[in-house]
Amino acid sequence: MVWKVDPSLPELYTRDASKNWKLAGSDGGCRLTTKEPAANVVLMDYISSKKWEDVVDFDDHLDDITKDWLNPELFK
Repeated sequence: MVWKVDPSLPELYTRDASKNWKLAGSDGGCRLTTKEPAANVVLMDYISSKKWEDVVDFDDHLDDITKDWLNPELFK
């Protein structure tokens, strides 16, 4: 099976029982699950609307100190 990955979407990796990193869904048996159902709704919203592109990490802040790495507007 060949996977065609949309380059605009982030790739999700998970750790298996032996602590190895693995691309989620690469074998069809690995799914991201959360214990809080509402988190799935928020996650899908962030992925589908590409809000993840607005998340500022500390490296972004070091490149441009006007960017707030604490992301106070993230969940508003």
